[in-house]
Amino acid sequence: MDNTQEWVDLGKQCFENKDYLRAERYLRQVVQANCRYADVLNMLGVINHIEGKFEAAIGAFKEALKINPRYTEAVLNLAVLYNDLGRYQDAKKLYTNLHKKEKETTDDIEPVLKGKLSNMHAEIGDVYRSIGLFKFAVAEYKKALDLNPSYVDIRTKMGVALREAGALEASLKELRIVVKEDARYIMARIQLGITFYSLKKIADAKKEWDAVLKQDPDNESAKMYLRLCDPSTR
Repeated sequence: MDNTQEWVDLGKQCFENKDYLRAERYLRQVVQANCRYADVLNMLGVINHIEGKFEAAIGAFKEALKINPRYTEAVLNLAVLYNDLGRYQDAKKLYTNLHKKEKETTDDIEPVLKGKLSNMHAEIGDVYRSIGLFKFAVAEYKKALDLNPSYVDIRTKMGVALREAGALEASLKELRIVVKEDARYIMARIQLGITFYSLKKIADAKKEWDAVLKQDPDNESAKMYLRLCDPSTR
């Protein structure tokens, strides 16, 4: 009985759930059955990238592009990997081929493409952060912000990752940048309050959480954290 489609479906489901170990097991069965699916190879490339198997990841992305040369997601994934490895000229060639036009410098990247690349770096950062590899997460968030410094959600994630890595002053700096750029971004103010609290700057923490409640009186996180500022709880 041909189980190929079942393996593909299960592999995709595990991949979307970030269960990469099981996803890889199912997807490799598809490849071993000599079924050449570009999306399967692309997912294997992403998994290999996350696992640090860079040559295997490059091979998987290239195989995906042999099957479907216009597979934009695989092109972007390979470009992100090349950038991570410092192979900037290889990444530039991919951008050029993708848009069928010459570009004079690596900085001249179409805004939509920059956005996609930023989000891909951020997603990799999320994976690293979820497994406790905070320094790696910070590195990915920095790459995302190098492309789009104005992405306040990604800068907020970097501030949180820095705090979780024990770099409290660096966390404070990044979160302050976000609040300065967008004072109404509630998540950043909540996280800034947490970093202040971690630094034992209780009055500053309270100020941020009070500001959140002025914008959103029903914000449960701010209400909960403000209880920490009560001297009787410390």
